Amino acid sequence: MPLQEGVATRVAYKIHTATSMTSNTELVPASDPGSSGGQELRRVSSTLTLQKDTYQSAEIRTDRQVADMRHGTRRVQGEITGELSLATYFPLIEAAFRATKVATFDKSNTDFTSVAAANSTSKFTVGGSTWAAQGFRVGDVIRFANLSDADNNAKNFLIYALSTVDAFVYPAPDDMTADTSFTVTRVGTKITIPTSSHVKRLWAFEHFHQDSDITQLFTECRVTGARFSMPATGLNTISLPITGRKQTILTAGSSPFFSSPTAAGTDGITAAVNGVVMHEGVKVGVLTGIDVNLEMAIDAPPVAGQDFVPEISLGRSVVTGQATMLFEDATFLNAFSDETVVEILLMLTTTSAANSPFMAMAMTNVKFTGANLPLQGEGSLPITLPFQSLLKPTTTGYDSTSLGLIDSAAA
Repeated sequence: MPLQEGVATRVAYKIHTATSMTSNTELVPASDPGSSGGQELRRVSSTLTLQKDTYQSAEIRTDRQVADMRHGTRRVQGEITGELSLATYFPLIEAAFRATKVATFDKSNTDFTSVAAANSTSKFTVGGSTWAAQGFRVGDVIRFANLSDADNNAKNFLIYALSTVDAFVYPAPDDMTADTSFTVTRVGTKITIPTSSHVKRLWAFEHFHQDSDITQLFTECRVTGARFSMPATGLNTISLPITGRKQTILTAGSSPFFSSPTAAGTDGITAAVNGVVMHEGVKVGVLTGIDVNLEMAIDAPPVAGQDFVPEISLGRSVVTGQATMLFEDATFLNAFSDETVVEILLMLTTTSAANSPFMAMAMTNVKFTGANLPLQGEGSLPITLPFQSLLKPTTTGYDSTSLGLIDSAAA
């Protein structure tokens, strides 16, 4: 049998029909999730593995050796990491958010009687209704079609503030008098960490080692968080921690488990150099990196009489992160000193085109938990700003959440 090469291992996944675990019974993979369908997953690495509690005898013996040990409760643990390509990880991020996705939508001159644009104030002004009343929120990305000024069409505009009829956007639009025939789209599929109606999801993941025709099938898994890393230059990355219940080993004749999963997508990978970071409505030009982490406490307790956990329970959604930038003025030192609430909006694109595919993130109730400015070296001084994103109170024009995300390529 040939040695297995990593490049020949296929990772695939599929959602279970069940959403909760039966405390004393494991799902039968052939029935749930079933071997049909599935989705191949792009990756850099996957560390999913079966782990077990072990118990070593403490008996004192005259031979001065340990004569017994046992295996106890088992769990699947590990992380799937990858480069942050659009659409690829969206279903798993939705599971981490425990959210229900919201589709893109269009509004037009039927909903707004008119729209005008002002370059100097970087805003679009509508008539006949308000942006918030029509479902638009800070952190959304909009595109127009059929405007009289062609340069304002088919371009991503990130909304960084809303004030009734005014949407303040980046980049600044061209000046334009009121137009009465147009369409404006809130682009992309959107999720936010919800305040109610949290959704439970279970997943099956497969490592199909094609060289040796051996499959590791991990079932009844929960996504327990999401970590996004965005360097100043280079590709953005994502890490998804996973906790599950069971591993099944399949060999030739029954391997792979998923018979014909959908091929991995080909959507572009986001790069920080193509994106934009907004802080309090101003583009940050000295950022050297930002990380965003969603973490949940996990409770998977052992119980007597079985070697698998009765449930994998998830705690609060805690959103933290860290931004690093070059020290320029007192803005961020003061924000930490004064415990000022700030907003951080990200738009990560895959190209430099005006209408590039993108992933956007919104944290609109953020407090810095530090402002570290070490004096070292002869060049520019870096300042490190750890932060926590808090639930945004109900406010017109905002999603009530600690983290929102939009993927322009997700279905």
